[in-house]
Amino acid sequence: MNTPQTAPRGDSAMAPRRDMAGGDAPDLDSSSERYARRFEGRAGAWLLSRQTDILCDLITPWPKARVLDVGGGHGQIAGALLPRGHQVCVLASSERALGQVRAMTDPALEMITGSLTALPFADRSFDVVTSFRMLAHVDDWRAHLAELTRVARQAVILDFPIPGGANLLEPLLFGLKKKVEGDTRRFRTIRRRIVHEALDQQGFGEIRETGQFVFPMVLHRALKRPGVSAVLERVMQSCGLSDRIGNPVILRAIISKRPSVNIEASDARLT
Repeated sequence: MNTPQTAPRGDSAMAPRRDMAGGDAPDLDSSSERYARRFEGRAGAWLLSRQTDILCDLITPWPKARVLDVGGGHGQIAGALLPRGHQVCVLASSERALGQVRAMTDPALEMITGSLTALPFADRSFDVVTSFRMLAHVDDWRAHLAELTRVARQAVILDFPIPGGANLLEPLLFGLKKKVEGDTRRFRTIRRRIVHEALDQQGFGEIRETGQFVFPMVLHRALKRPGVSAVLERVMQSCGLSDRIGNPVILRAIISKRPSVNIEASDARLT
């Protein structure tokens, strides 16, 4: 993971990635070979399996769905959904940000480049829209979220880090993260309530969500014993801590009504 900052304080301090045209390109890092190496080995594969299991459970109501994965050049969503019969379109901010999916050859995979905050699709174009690693890094997360809901016919599934839980320890663990992961980047954390309100304003509800890890991911990577990590996290889950303080959160929201208002609130609310 990356070094956190809670919006709004971190917004001005963040150095957002840009594509060659100067557009917002937070998917450049997460689509890189360097980032993919974080999920190599037994520990990395176990960490990714947690995300995959939650994603596949949340998308169960829509078998063989047409899915848009925004900022998905990392290939983690496409790699999970294509073998399960879904059609996946990956939208990346640039050709370079298509990253890992460029090596995929599944005929049900489509790759497109364009803006991550002004999606180049008509309303309700996809059954399900996913966005992983984006809310924490995109310049305007509210605009990004509004666009996800605009093009979704049934549901959106996304992840984001919350201020509490293991993220409280990040300042103390930064040195270990640099050693284990090799590099890191800053990210914003967002309170669940704020995300829920933003989704409700866009007409999406019936929220299901869970936190992935109670213990910091870097500790699981450093431990290199996924069996032990799995036991530790199961204990936390049985105590109800995963859903309360687990990070990052994976959330599904289902379309329920027409949008009530446009999302225009300032990030100053996120305190």
